[in-house]
Amino acid sequence: MLLVLLFGLADFGRVFTAGIGVEAAARNAAEAAAQEYLQVVRNKSGGLDTTDYQRIHQVAIETVCREAAVLPNHAVDGGGACTMPLAAVCVHDGNDLAGCGTEADPAVTGCSALNGAPAWNDDNMAYDPLGAVPPLPYIEVRVCYRFTTLFNLTDLTLPFGWNLTLGEAWLERGREFAVANY
Repeated sequence: MLLVLLFGLADFGRVFTAGIGVEAAARNAAEAAAQEYLQVVRNKSGGLDTTDYQRIHQVAIETVCREAAVLPNHAVDGGGACTMPLAAVCVHDGNDLAGCGTEADPAVTGCSALNGAPAWNDDNMAYDPLGAVPPLPYIEVRVCYRFTTLFNLTDLTLPFGWNLTLGEAWLERGREFAVANY
């Protein structure tokens, strides 16, 4: 029982550290994508097209992958694409032609945020009640990471009739970053 408690404490520290890493990845990806959006808008007249939105999404995904490289389950496929953690992006400007969350794999059952819960919407766009300033666009990034415990125990029977199950947990974080285009 003491060993289970000791390993539980170690796993708590590991999951806490992983949570901080996932949080930083989501926040930094949203900021990087907002900066990319701002640069594209400044350098292009006539509005953004699908290629521009795809580039903004790609910047966010690459940032998530780079920031999460320190996490234990970080994985990259043979083509160099990040497969863990998973991430999805939405450009909330009322016109995201690349599609909100199109990077997400609907088959992943442990990540409700990537599968559209809560739904992607523009409700949080900055609003000026006097109507003098139009709403600011913002970037939303959702990250989902599979954390694996040190020991994978299923239905371990403890004294007093208690049961314990350890294995994997999904850490989900979503962050928004406004595009300050004044």
